[in-house]
Amino acid sequence: MTRSNNYDALRLIGAAMVILGHAFHLVGRPAEVPGFLGYAISTFGVVIFFSISGYLITISWVRKRDLFSYFAARLLRIMPALIACVLICVFVIGPLVTSLPVGDYFRSSATWDYLNNLVMRARYPLPGVWEQLPYPFAVNGSLWTLPAEFFCYLVVPLAAVKWLGPRAAILVVLLVGAMYLSQIPPLESQVIWGSRITDAAGMWVFFAAGALIATAEQRWPDIFRTDVAVIVFCVFLLAISLRPMWLPYYAPLTLPYVVLVLGRGNTPYLRRASRFGDLSYGLYLWGFPVQQLVIDYLGVHRMAYNLPLVYLGAGVLAFGSWRLIEDPSLRLKDRIVKLRRREHPVPDPHVGPVS
Repeated sequence: MTRSNNYDALRLIGAAMVILGHAFHLVGRPAEVPGFLGYAISTFGVVIFFSISGYLITISWVRKRDLFSYFAARLLRIMPALIACVLICVFVIGPLVTSLPVGDYFRSSATWDYLNNLVMRARYPLPGVWEQLPYPFAVNGSLWTLPAEFFCYLVVPLAAVKWLGPRAAILVVLLVGAMYLSQIPPLESQVIWGSRITDAAGMWVFFAAGALIATAEQRWPDIFRTDVAVIVFCVFLLAISLRPMWLPYYAPLTLPYVVLVLGRGNTPYLRRASRFGDLSYGLYLWGFPVQQLVIDYLGVHRMAYNLPLVYLGAGVLAFGSWRLIEDPSLRLKDRIVKLRRREHPVPDPHVGPVS
């Protein structure tokens, strides 16, 4: 599968950034996490995901305008690979690495509590699993973003409800509201469905910005221009050098546009990033537990030794996830969407290419 844009490559880069940033935490060197454009590199990887997702998910809704096919598509993209990852962690990795007798492991309520991740309610520890590692009591710390993103999926159709007002105005209000929530001190933030609101809101702003850009494109089809993106990026760099404390406010107003212009490019080699499958989601899901496994069995080593093993292990699992789970699920999604379109045809406005 190949596409005529760079979105798959950007998502792969985002997943690689997340794994790189997490690696420093997991080996006990959080102060050494590389920074990128004012963010920890792992956080910037998630910024890429949410910016692209906000744009593409909004386009998907505008084209379908059918709640059943819209949510079927979203669930079939996220849930099958997540379910496999959670079940393998609980029933394969957990019993193999736990310090408890296997019977005690399965009798522990914490084992079954971890299954809340099947409904995207983030849970991190399994009993006796990796309790002595530099970053203890965490099987998969990447899962916190999934409920945050799925909440955005719920909001997109609501933003199109006419009696609430114009979609663009609703998205602006949501963007401003998310900016406000993202600045609540972490210790004062509420935790809803296993995720801290201030952390989720820090990513909602990028999803909302991507959704707003998708909405603007319907009125101005030529909104994406490389020269404008260069200017916007230069303005961002100037702002971050002069007022770094304002990063949470001007980053969502600039970076998503730059990311999307790069994504819409048709760059040789980058556009073929998905020729072996769309591995970015699998890398994202498996990077954290693979890193913990590497440290558990081989110990803490230099990044030059640690990271290739993690990328290789996560890449193999991501490829297996794509071939065995994600690709068949997406084919089912496509059949459902085609069937619904035949039953409930919707005019297809010009909204640009979809990755």
